[in-house]
Amino acid sequence: MERNLFVNEVLKMDEQLYRILWISSDRQYGYWISLGRQSRLPECFEYDRLSQAIQDGKAETADDPMKAFDGEAPESAKQKRDEWWKMLKPVLECEPDIYDRKKRGRMLSELSAQHNRDKANLYRYLQKYWKRGKTPNAFLQDYRNCGKGQRTRKGHKLGRPVVHEGGFGKILTDEDFRHFEAAVGKYYLNRSGATLAETYSKMLGDYYSVPAEDSEGLMSYRLLPEDQIPSITQLRYWYRKNRDQKKEVSKRTGEAKFELTGRAITGRSDYQLMGPGAKYQIDATVGDIYLVSQFDRKDIIGRPVMYFVVDSYSRIVTGMYVGLEGPSWAGAMMAIENAASDKVSYCAAYGITITEDEWPCHHVPTAILGDRGEMESRFADNLVKVLGVRIENAPPYRADMKGIIEQHFRTINTNATPFLPGKVLPDMSERGGHDYRLDAKLDIRQFTQIIIRCVLYYNNSHYMDYYEKNEQMMELGVDAIPLELWNFGIRYCSGSLRTVPRDVLRQALMPSDKASITDRGVKYKGLYYSSEEALAGLWFEKARAKGTYKARISYDPRDMGAILVEDPASKEMIRCGLVDWESKYAGKQQEEVWYEQEKEKSRRKKHTVKETEAKVNLGKQIESIVESAEKMAETDRQVSKAERVRNIRGNRKSERDEIRKQEAFIAERSDGGRKKQPVSSQEEELSPIMRMIQEQVEEEIKDDALYSKRTVPGTGDPGIPGESAD
Repeated sequence: MERNLFVNEVLKMDEQLYRILWISSDRQYGYWISLGRQSRLPECFEYDRLSQAIQDGKAETADDPMKAFDGEAPESAKQKRDEWWKMLKPVLECEPDIYDRKKRGRMLSELSAQHNRDKANLYRYLQKYWKRGKTPNAFLQDYRNCGKGQRTRKGHKLGRPVVHEGGFGKILTDEDFRHFEAAVGKYYLNRSGATLAETYSKMLGDYYSVPAEDSEGLMSYRLLPEDQIPSITQLRYWYRKNRDQKKEVSKRTGEAKFELTGRAITGRSDYQLMGPGAKYQIDATVGDIYLVSQFDRKDIIGRPVMYFVVDSYSRIVTGMYVGLEGPSWAGAMMAIENAASDKVSYCAAYGITITEDEWPCHHVPTAILGDRGEMESRFADNLVKVLGVRIENAPPYRADMKGIIEQHFRTINTNATPFLPGKVLPDMSERGGHDYRLDAKLDIRQFTQIIIRCVLYYNNSHYMDYYEKNEQMMELGVDAIPLELWNFGIRYCSGSLRTVPRDVLRQALMPSDKASITDRGVKYKGLYYSSEEALAGLWFEKARAKGTYKARISYDPRDMGAILVEDPASKEMIRCGLVDWESKYAGKQQEEVWYEQEKEKSRRKKHTVKETEAKVNLGKQIESIVESAEKMAETDRQVSKAERVRNIRGNRKSERDEIRKQEAFIAERSDGGRKKQPVSSQEEELSPIMRMIQEQVEEEIKDDALYSKRTVPGTGDPGIPGESAD
């Protein structure tokens, strides 16, 4: 069967590529052109012979090496393309005459004279047209030959010639390209931040220098001759042609940075959401404004922290919190509590009157999306256990995964803070810049009122032209306003909204932990708690009898004055307050309690060092006294043991008498500042009290003298009648 041939088809024959340019209507002959560099003009071929060669396997169909141009050409290139196409189109359409050598020569001579163009240059553009697929884009200057052939002509350097003496530049080889790739991978595609110029210098040291010894015998490196070293322009050109944008950003700035700022954006945050309440997004931002204290307005208290909870389906703000709690669970807890609370009473507390229809959000969602901060802490576990709320977290450094809440931050900052006193501006940190902190005039309550007004405007009036409405929304004429989308979803979509009692919600939001029930009270974080229910239930008596045991608690870290303890019997949560001796911690935050406890521990540790040092000194002093006593007792070692213990009672009496004399109160008189001397009985009459004491002492001496005449047989020790001598 005869093989059909087609115009513009590329065939391979004798290791050469040919493009068919024209085929006669009777299929007798045609013209083709070699795609090799040396061939410039079309040649005639016999149709049957070429078809037979294909059948015999001597020729075969090949892929077109000239890829279609799919880039955006500069305007100058397009203008030149159109100019050449307009000029050559009349002769190019004269087929097959344009392929005949004589006829082609006459046509090009006339064209050259008509447009004042060099005839050789016309031949060059004809060749481009034929070899590059017979399209007008063949005349584009950057319409490159995408086929894999030789990168350079043998013995010739492509690109701009080296015009300065000593300039680098060479004919690039495959080895040079391997050096380019290795140097870029080693020095450029990493987190060091090196430039291509620095990479080029490192490459020269690695591949285009040789070790040499200088005049002083020290080793150094010398570059190869200039014509053997590629230029930095060649490296840059190679890198531009082979650049992988994703690889470059991932390697130089990190995978997380690429996912955030460099990846393709093909998804949506609200895709596959069933309706309002299917997923809330929560996040915090620091307000770009400084506030003053509402108690003393001359005190600047810094910048507020704003938490927002946004419904992913409708974009409506379901909850908010403005306070001084740094991005933490305490702030997130308040925002989630607000999202599930009545907004009419909330706004009324700030002097703002609204109806239920203006902010109808007081529900618990099916899921909450956070950013691995507060929502990843153990404090969020209660939301899962008590309320059944699913917690999701975006990957680290991926704020784009929460694009809805991030977009809301931009809207709030645009509407709320630009003209407020105390607004932070970029030039604040510059030298001589105005200190905008001194302009602060709003307190946190007034700022909260402004934010509530902004949220009401956003929910009820902000048109989101970026919101993709579904077909039903378009049929019903629903505007892309958060409140309208919320109401549409409540009515027509599968609702995922739930309401819970406020006490249950707060209990679920408060952090939970385990506390120990001891004989002194419920112990948690070093503090002791008690209650009437605990005393009536004999919690502490059981702990003293059987040992301490654990109980689940919930607490508010902003006030450790009371906690909720699960009753071991009824499993109800009982409120327990601090015991009397712990009342100093009432109303204190958890951080304040921890600080006081750590400060007391530090004091104890410091005192422990002093106490240990004093104890060491005490031991040394005792040892010194004992050593002195041992030296004094060396003279008594010649006395027998029996003799030493024989008269203990008498020795005791004698010692007591001497001590009494030394300790007795003796009257003293003043001698004009001289040292006071004892006064004898002959010099001055004793006072009545001293006379009575003296009489008692003399009486005891007489009694002891009579008592000492009676001794125990076999010993010299005085005894008492009826007692043994032991």
